[in-house]
Amino acid sequence: MFAERRSSPRIRFSRAGLVQHDDIGTRAWTIVDLSDGGARLVSETDLPIRFVLTMKTDAGERRKSCRQVWRLHQEFGVQFLD
Repeated sequence: MFAERRSSPRIRFSRAGLVQHDDIGTRAWTIVDLSDGGARLVSETDLPIRFVLTMKTDAGERRKSCRQVWRLHQEFGVQFLD
């Protein structure tokens, strides 16, 4: 079994988010889960290494600068940089 390495617990989110980057423009992605430090995204297209993620939460719209830290097939782990 894998050891938990996150500094904050993740919660199920399952909502659409927008990835924004100069090279690809804006694309819709699915945010599977979310923590204070990052998120897990799912898409059939490649994700830039650094980008801005816009998501709608119960508290309103949030924009986060992100960095891709892992990939497994069509799932991507990202770290929030701000």
